[in-house]
Amino acid sequence: MSESPQGPPQGAPPPSPPNPDPYGLGATSSGMAPHVAAGLSYILTWLTGLIFFLMEKQNKFVRFHAMQAILLGALYIAVYVVFGVLIFGAMASSAATGTAGVASGGLLWMLMMLLYFAFFVLWVVCLIMAFTGKWFKIPVLGDLAMKWS
Repeated sequence: MSESPQGPPQGAPPPSPPNPDPYGLGATSSGMAPHVAAGLSYILTWLTGLIFFLMEKQNKFVRFHAMQAILLGALYIAVYVVFGVLIFGAMASSAATGTAGVASGGLLWMLMMLLYFAFFVLWVVCLIMAFTGKWFKIPVLGDLAMKWS
């Protein structure tokens, strides 16, 4: 009969507990892993960014990504409003000028769709970088987020 071992062999060091902070980003106020909190701050852009920014008091990594999520969401809304007004104006002017307004409205709409795709790609990149514990700064927005966090 063979006996199964009941623990580590004699003289072996005890197994180490799992590392709660594998990226070395420090502790958070919420007790959540910093890379998870930073990643979650991007889920609903400015809304979850604001929640995590107000909730987190000590971790710069989480506060930075939360502020960057707020700024990214605010920029998205601003672009949405500006293009909405421009497209509406172009379409409204087509009634008075003929097809020129429709053509410019169509071009503006295509540019807006291209920008929305760029925002989506940037959002996914930010999400991945935050969840993997990396400092990723969007040009201009990242500098503002670093300053304000």
